[in-house]
Amino acid sequence: MNNNNERTQLAYGRNNVLACLDSGIVIKLLFQEGFSDEKIVKLANKQNLEIAFVKKKELNNMVAGNHQGVAAIVKMFKFNLLEELIIAANNVSKPIILVIDEIKDPHNLGAIIRSAEAFGVTGIVMKKDRQVSITPTVMKVATGAQNNILIAQVTNLSQALEKLKKAGFWVVSTDLKAEQKVSDLKYDFKTVVIMGNEHKGVSPLLTKNSDFVVKIPMLGKTNSLNVSVATGIILALIRQIQL
Repeated sequence: MNNNNERTQLAYGRNNVLACLDSGIVIKLLFQEGFSDEKIVKLANKQNLEIAFVKKKELNNMVAGNHQGVAAIVKMFKFNLLEELIIAANNVSKPIILVIDEIKDPHNLGAIIRSAEAFGVTGIVMKKDRQVSITPTVMKVATGAQNNILIAQVTNLSQALEKLKKAGFWVVSTDLKAEQKVSDLKYDFKTVVIMGNEHKGVSPLLTKNSDFVVKIPMLGKTNSLNVSVATGIILALIRQIQL
């Protein structure tokens, strides 16, 4: 039974709801009238969850995207402590921690989380303010990846970098004007990767506090990549170099 004092949020979309069910954070399911999905229903029954059927228009009014006929009331996303990310990183080989600097677009954040989880990133560090949080749209785009990776919120990214450096991490930030390419480093160290804001990039202060500044070499006329695409490319290149 749901505690009235427990904070909740909405998740929607089949894959996202399935991932939330797997993580055990679903409180109640909302099905569009006529909706049926064997996997979702089976997990719901196994967890003794309440299922409510609602009209399509009602579900449309509840979510800001393609819900695919299903939504779920879930426990509010729980952020980790930075210290938990550091401890987890000490228990894996060639750890990567991703720092994101004021990402504003929920679709970008969702895609970044999905890529980070896919490439075995230990955790993500993001700001508490001037940064999109883990919203229903982010969760939908991430397709549940947010439940399988550690994510920490911090007040000050510079202070977080100092803690990571003291824990033995080397900091790699990204800049279109950098002299070094992503592939110029061996990444045979505990790695922090900083990805910047959609319009301003990585802030000057974080760039100054970085050990390396790298870029993705590009051959076309487009002078920049979407931050979520760039994040996926950089993480893939780093993992390829490490293997």
